[in-house]
Amino acid sequence: MGRTISEDRLFAAVTIGGLVLLGVLCLTGYVFWSGRFAVSILAGGILALFNFYWMRNTLKRVLNLHPRQAGSFAQFRYLLRLAFVALILYVLIVHAGIDVIGLIIGLSIFVVVIIGLSIYMLLDKGE
Repeated sequence: MGRTISEDRLFAAVTIGGLVLLGVLCLTGYVFWSGRFAVSILAGGILALFNFYWMRNTLKRVLNLHPRQAGSFAQFRYLLRLAFVALILYVLIVHAGIDVIGLIIGLSIFVVVIIGLSIYMLLDKGE
């Protein structure tokens, strides 16, 4: 079919795809709804991007640890990341007045990109 995405470039493809989708959705939200809706999508997308990078870095570090240390390190980092994201979401929704639907759309960007890339790679390899 088309150009395949190597496993070495998969992280870059997900990141670039997420940023492109974020830009398209923000522009669409601004044109068809409001600036507040577009900012909400942008806030959710940035939070999703930050969360994605943090999770990747944690997993890379866990793979370099001894098995005894890896479990507790990963659990602590997971809870820390979850608490941080929950705090940011609380501040955005309660104090910043962010539109919840736009925020959910922004947070879902990487899910859509990963599913899209999975389908693309499945169809491209013919498996």
